This record gives sequence, C-alpha cells and structure tokens, in this order.
Amino acid sequence: MHKSVFRRTLVLVTVLALVVTSFGFVAAQDETPLTADPNLPRGGTVQVSHRHASAWVRNFNPMAPDPINEVHGLMYEPLLVWNEVTGEGLPWLASSLEYSDDLLTLTVTLRQGIKWSDGEEFNADDVLFTINLMKEYPELDRAALWDFIDSIERIDDYTLQFNLSRVYTLADTLIGEVEPVPEHIWSEIDDPITFTNDDPVATGPFAIVCRFEDQVYELCANENYWIEGLPYVERLQYVARPGNEQTTLAIVSGEIDWAGHFIPDIDSTVVAVNEDVGYYFWPGGGTVSLYFQTEKAPFSDVAFRQAVSQAIDYEGVVNIGMYGYTVPADPAGLGVRFADWQSEAALATAEEMGLGTYNPERAMQTLDEAGYVDADGDGWRDMPDGSPIAFNIQAVSGWTDWVASVQVISQNLQDVGLNAQVATPEFGDWLNNLQTGTYDISIGWGSSGRYPWNHFRDTMFSELIGADGRANAVTWSRWTSDEADELIRAFVATNDEAEQREIIGQLAEILVENVVIVPLFPGPTWYEYNTSTFTGFPTEDNYYAQGSPWDRDSNSRLLVALQIHPHEDLTGE
Repeated sequence: MHKSVFRRTLVLVTVLALVVTSFGFVAAQDETPLTADPNLPRGGTVQVSHRHASAWVRNFNPMAPDPINEVHGLMYEPLLVWNEVTGEGLPWLASSLEYSDDLLTLTVTLRQGIKWSDGEEFNADDVLFTINLMKEYPELDRAALWDFIDSIERIDDYTLQFNLSRVYTLADTLIGEVEPVPEHIWSEIDDPITFTNDDPVATGPFAIVCRFEDQVYELCANENYWIEGLPYVERLQYVARPGNEQTTLAIVSGEIDWAGHFIPDIDSTVVAVNEDVGYYFWPGGGTVSLYFQTEKAPFSDVAFRQAVSQAIDYEGVVNIGMYGYTVPADPAGLGVRFADWQSEAALATAEEMGLGTYNPERAMQTLDEAGYVDADGDGWRDMPDGSPIAFNIQAVSGWTDWVASVQVISQNLQDVGLNAQVATPEFGDWLNNLQTGTYDISIGWGSSGRYPWNHFRDTMFSELIGADGRANAVTWSRWTSDEADELIRAFVATNDEAEQREIIGQLAEILVENVVIVPLFPGPTWYEYNTSTFTGFPTEDNYYAQGSPWDRDSNSRLLVALQIHPHEDLTGE
C-alpha cells in the first residue's frame, strides 16, 4: 500500500503546489471557519500520542523553544491556519488579512466575540502586545517578524495595520502564524523568556490544563471557546512513553485513539491485529536531512560535507531506516510538494559534485584531496593537521526510524574511514543541541511551508539566528551568507512568479554548492487513528487536513481536533 499511496499522492501535492499563488486571505466577518453539527454525539477522552518522553516537563509558554507541543494551536491559536493538504489559508482568530495596493501595508481584522479561557475579551490589544513583546525581547521573535515590520497601528478594537519596511508578499503568512498571548496576564510577567506559564490562559479549544503529572497530562475543553458547539470531545490525554516500541504496543491494544508515530510494516504489525486502526502517511512533510554544526571543524569545511553526502547509501537509509515508506530526496531538499520548482541547474551542480549519490570511492577521494587522511595508522582519518577526528551523529532516542537511518549513515561513514558514532539523546536534549549548536551532525526534520521559499529561508536566513544565539526554524547548520539573505528577501519583494522561480533556482544553487545540509528523504507524516470509540479523523479517501497530531508548523491539527467526535454520547462517562 505504502509506495502506491506515495506515488499517487505525489501527483496530488505537486498540483497543489502550483495553484497557491494568491496574496491576502479574506473571510466574511460573520463566518466561522468551522460549524458544529448539533446532532453529533459528544464527550469522551481522546488518547493522543505523537512524542516520546520518559517524563513530561510542565512548560506552556508558546514562545519557548520547546514547550508542551499542544500549546501551539490547540491552546494558543494562530491568526491564520494553513492547510498544507488543500493549499489554503483559513483565517482563524483573524477574519481577514488584506494588503494595500502597493503591498506595503497589511490590514488584519480580528474576529469579534472571542474570549480568553478566563472570560476576558480577546481584541487588538492582545495581538499588538504580543508582537511588540517580540520587539522588546528579540529572543522571542523566532520567525524574524521585525525583519520586515516597520510599525503597527491599532485602528480600533479589532483592526491592526502592519506597516512593512519593504514589500514582503508573504507577510500575511508569517504574521498569520502569530499565536497571541493575553495582555492582561503577560504584561505582569517579569521575564517572558523563562516564564513557564504553568496555568495558561488561552483562546484555544483545549486551553484548560485539568491534569498534569510526570507521566500523564490532560487538556480539557474550553467552555469559553468561540466556535459554538466545539469541540465535541471533553479532553485530550497524553501518556509519556519512551519509544516507538511502547507506542506501537499501545496502538495495537487500542490504548491510543490518535497517533503520529513511525511503525514498521504497519499492515502486518498493527492493522492485521486491530481492525479499528487506520493510517495514512501523507508524503507532503518537510525533507528530513543531515545538519552539520558548521561553526566547528571539520564540519565547517565544504569538502568534508561533500564527502559525507557522497558516502551515504540513500537507498539503504530509505529501505532499512524508513522501511520503504518514502524515497531518497533531491539534493536541494525541496520535496514532492515543490517538485515543479526544482532547478535543473542546481541538480546539474549536485550531479557534478556527486551529491545525493552513493559513491564511497569518490567520498574517499574527496577526503584524501582535502587532507583528511589516516596520519597515525589507527584506521581512522585525521584532520589535515594530524589531530584525530571523532564525532557523533545524533537522533532522537526512541525514534526507531531515525535511529536506524543514522545507524546506516554511521556505518557508511566508517566505511570511508570516518570515526562516526550514533548518539541518541531524548527529544528535548536533541532539539536543544540543535538550537544551541552543541552537536556535531544530526538528523532532523525540514520546513514544510506555503512555498519552497520557506525551505530556504528556514534553513539559511541569518535573521533566524536569534539574539540569544539560538537557531530558530531549521537554521541548525548555522550556515548563512549575505547572498542567500538578499535572495530570500528578494523573493518576497515581488509577486512575479517567473522572478520568484529564478530566485528559488539561485537559492537551490547556493544550498547545493555549499552543502548546507544533506537531504535524505521527504518526510512521511506519520498518522494513525483508532475508530472504535471516536470518528471524524482524516482518512486516505477524505484527507481534509494533515492528520498527524504532531503537526505544529501550520496548526492544521486544530482542524482535526475540532472534528473528532464519539460514535455515541459519552458526556456521562
């Protein structure tokens, strides 16, 4: 099933990538993005699993680098929800985002009648406060909004005008991703950077923390939620499980209703055992790649990074590590959604450099020519100055697909004389290592935004290296350049698609020539669901939104959480 599903969906998402070209999102003021069906059953606790942990850490700060994941969208909602599958932006807390004719102002109109979970009114003051907080504390401006915002004017209680410092045709998307916090709470916070927000006040459908323990937490429905009649279910529960093996057993036994995990041979190991379990691994996620800490040797040397790319058995990674659920990536890392934007020149450069092709003999030649030889006869290559090379490739503990992929890569690198070992920190440490630059090489996800521009911006834009030195988005390789910055800014300075395609081609050339990352494979979006108690999930035949409960980039999981409902009334359970 999996490879046929992948090929079928590849055509779909490629078509979708072609049609998303409009600027500005508009909805009528009296419309809500979803409407509740009063005839559907209600109640129940949905068991959710998408992240492995030995214990939960209570942090509900939506501006923190690694808070409880549900803080995004399910608790603190965005102005705009982006549906990656349909290619549509859905105004959410905002009812409209509209550009002026000269594209230098963006007027954001907020919905009226929205309340915070404590009953206070949500209005323009909260949005203005949130974005100004990012200006006051640049460490919180993780999307680099103030790179293109000049000023913000409060027009009235529900209208804000963003004055842009230059034409920025994706300002609506980036501003739309903002998740406002309540001014009446956060204005009293001494340090919003370290604030853990233990008892959050938010607008989302599951804004209430009704239980929190080391091994389990529960989010309860917000009685003040602004879409009348939603959500249908009473609570979401998250149990800490350390790895894929434990979650697979829980899915098979029916303990989990909504999941986002890699499961090898899922048809035989799960579906054949429990007929209530369905799944769909949509291939439109960001490209999974190897990231280098390019601020230290030998990873600062493009020749070394080139040799790493040449040494990898990509088919082995996909077939062994990923169990054949995906295919090797293109060398620019654009993925199947943006295959139509691929630069032939960049692909030709990659071919000339031997990138993305398994060729251990060429990798050894590249290393030899760059001076990485075995100077002391111990069987491992050394630095050109004779000092030893030994490094780790990190993958998240319990993510068996990534761990197996990195084991293949580590063996590939050992085969060409590099002393590469596998490290498996827990998720929080893995992410912190990437963000703070305390790693050697790491496997990691990629960006999956509205345009291929997001991929290059999120990977190479210098403004995403925060004032605190933290690498935001996926700038984890910390490779930036003035040329890349100029091109990233040039893309959003025009709405001419021909110009934008030319810019994407140049960015692809830069990424390839400098081996900023080593793309491995398009990331399948792991997603499983159990229909024994609940329904309303996306299915392969009705994939109305990205189904994984992990999804935080576009917050389209919000669309799923609001449509899950029990088969029969469970309000009295």
